[in-house]
Amino acid sequence: MLSIGKILLPVDFSERSLVAAREAQVLAHRFHSELTVLHVVDDLEQDGGRFEPGGSTLSSLESYLSKQLTDVLVRRVVLEGDPAENIIAYAHSEKVNMILMASHGYGAFNALLLGSVTAKVLAKAKCPVWTSAHTDGAPAPLFRNILCAVDLTPRCEDTLEWACEFATACEARLFVVHALRSLESTDEPYYPGDWLSHAEQQELHKIQTRLGAAGKVLLIGGETHEAVSGQIKKLAADLLVIGRSPQTGDFGDVKSKTYTLMRESSCPVVSVLFDPVAQIHKASFETHVTL
Repeated sequence: MLSIGKILLPVDFSERSLVAAREAQVLAHRFHSELTVLHVVDDLEQDGGRFEPGGSTLSSLESYLSKQLTDVLVRRVVLEGDPAENIIAYAHSEKVNMILMASHGYGAFNALLLGSVTAKVLAKAKCPVWTSAHTDGAPAPLFRNILCAVDLTPRCEDTLEWACEFATACEARLFVVHALRSLESTDEPYYPGDWLSHAEQQELHKIQTRLGAAGKVLLIGGETHEAVSGQIKKLAADLLVIGRSPQTGDFGDVKSKTYTLMRESSCPVVSVLFDPVAQIHKASFETHVTL
C-alpha cells in the first residue's frame, strides 16, 4: 500500500510556489500527509534580490501560504546555504516520501527550463519528485486518469508499481504507455509483437498481468515525448508517472527524454527513481534461480 506520509514543499516566495502549494494541499489531504514547507536562504540569491524582503525569516514563513494550506498538518522550516543541497539533505534525514517542486525557470527562458535547483534535486533525491511545468491557472488535480510511461525493461518495475499503488489509492484508472519509435503511425499496431523484441514482449506480459482489469496498456508509434504528450491530451490525464536514473540522466540537458517529458507535460509529473544496479542484481538472481 502506497504511503505518502511526508511531503516536502520547497518554496521561494514566488508565484510558482503558490501553484505548487495548491497541488501539495490536494495530496496532503488525500494521503493524510504531514506537509513541510521549506525555505532555504541562499546568500548569493538574496543579495541579487530574488527573494522577497523578510522572506528568509521564520516569522514570515509562518504566515506564508496560510490561506492555501488548510485542513492539513503543516511544518515550516528555514535553512541557510545551497537550496538544492539543503532540500536533498532534509528529505533524506526526515525520510520524506515525496518532494513537490515548483518547476519553472526564471526570466525569458521560463518555458524551456526546469530550473537549476529542481534539476539538482532530480539528480540526487531518492524519493519520488513531483514537478509541474504547465499547470498555472489550472484547477487542482482530481486524479481520475493516471498515465505511466515505460520503456519495457526490468528497470521500469518500480515506476509501474508506484503508479499502480497511486492509482489504487485515488480510485483512478491507470494507462501504461510505451512508444514504438520505429513505428511512424501514431495508431496502435495491429500486431504489437512485430514491433517488440522477445525481452520487451516478456516485460509487456508482466505489465499486463500486473494491471489485470484495472488498467490498460497503450503501444503508440513515434518519439517518446510526442507519444506521451499525445496520450496526456487524449486521455485528459491528471498525472504522468515516469522513471528517472541519476546515474544516466543529465537533468541539465534539454535533450534528455526525462527532461523533455517534464518540460512538455501539460499535467503534473512524478518521477520515480529506479536503481539500475539493483535491477541487474535482481535479474542475475532470477536467472540463477531459473537455472
